[in-house]
Amino acid sequence: MTVADSATLQEARDWLRARVEDGERCPCCTQLAKVYKRKLTSAACRALIALYRECDDWGHLPTIVKKRIPDVAHQGGYMTLSGYWGLMEEERERRPDGGRAGYWRITDKGRQFLFAEITIPSRVHLYDGRVLGFDHHTTLTIQEALGQKFDYKELMDQ
Repeated sequence: MTVADSATLQEARDWLRARVEDGERCPCCTQLAKVYKRKLTSAACRALIALYRECDDWGHLPTIVKKRIPDVAHQGGYMTLSGYWGLMEEERERRPDGGRAGYWRITDKGRQFLFAEITIPSRVHLYDGRVLGFDHHTTLTIQEALGQKFDYKELMDQ
């Protein structure tokens, strides 16, 4: 089913909103609109641990990961994934060229997670790079999350 050419913008939005969980092309711009469900991986947890071990406040996470866990240094998602759960936060100041500086620090929630004081939802729901919510039906401890390996097939099947 598609949206009629005569549909209003609101009708197109409503039509797309009803289909965004499974993914659908926007009738206005043809971009794929989809809610992605991402899990916290062991690489993200290892980056969080490396940041904790390396510094007390802000640290340049790409350098720390390259130094402490070089086998995941090529996986860029470890930074944003931990940020989605609020386990660490990125420094907002930009480089002179406008790019991201790469400095992160662990939040209080991140410390609680590292010390197994709290569990977190197993999956984050993302749309257009923004957090829509979480899967609160399943939670993870730090130990369980460290066992979460990246699964390309699972990622592509979403």
